[in-house]
Amino acid sequence: MLRPVGLIQGHYECRSLEETLPIFKELLALELVNRHNGEAVLKHPNTDWLLVVHEGGPTARNKPHNNHYGFRVANHEEIERAYAYIDAHKEKYRIKSVTKPHEAHFAYSIYFKEPGGNDLEIEYYNPNAVQHGRRIAATPWKELMPEERFPGRGYVPQAMSHGTLQCDNKEASDRFYKEVLGLDIVGGGRHSTYIKHPSTPWYIVVLPMSYRDYLAPVNRFTLRLGTPEEVEKAHREFTTDGKNFGITATWDLERKNGQVSFIFSDLDKNWWELTASNQ
Repeated sequence: MLRPVGLIQGHYECRSLEETLPIFKELLALELVNRHNGEAVLKHPNTDWLLVVHEGGPTARNKPHNNHYGFRVANHEEIERAYAYIDAHKEKYRIKSVTKPHEAHFAYSIYFKEPGGNDLEIEYYNPNAVQHGRRIAATPWKELMPEERFPGRGYVPQAMSHGTLQCDNKEASDRFYKEVLGLDIVGGGRHSTYIKHPSTPWYIVVLPMSYRDYLAPVNRFTLRLGTPEEVEKAHREFTTDGKNFGITATWDLERKNGQVSFIFSDLDKNWWELTASNQ
């Protein structure tokens, strides 16, 4: 079993950085860390999790609704204000559609389709849901970001809270996340699974689907291991005995700027990356 020290990145494909970056910066409060060669790294001030956005060009496919990222606000009323603001600015940001606020499983949220081919969610979670066993409802920030940091919208995204994946068989996938990836299962139920690293609050929602629209490797999650040697060992094991672990593809090991990494796909043909640094 892997022993990751963190779930550190999500990777996201869009069509044009010029179109999609304003969505993240001006509607979701993310900040640009760096940008080069058709790739931008973004971070929310309250979240150490990085979002790596890749420019796929005009032929980049639309992603399924169940492969989206979510952002959380602190108050119920902010969802309605977020809907009003984003709906009023659809043309400016070339947003395809915005759903009206709706409740589901203790969450109150809206979804909107950005021009890069992806759905995004803004959610509020009722804190009382923690008492009902929904651990993900716990506040994922240490302190609130003041409205002065994100003025004029009527809502403040306080954290990037989650990403999502699809799977084929919930029980088999749950075993893989625990026994191979070394992640914790922190909730869900008959129709979903919530997985996360124990040291950080952000999580991934996994939903079983009878029909799958498989993602490209550019849409993946990155796990950090403790040392480059651990990454090399995992690569050897996945290459020689991966089928027994549920690995369906293993890419070559890469070394760059003191970092060792490789990309692989799991039993559901979802893509992951393992990385570690000499530093």
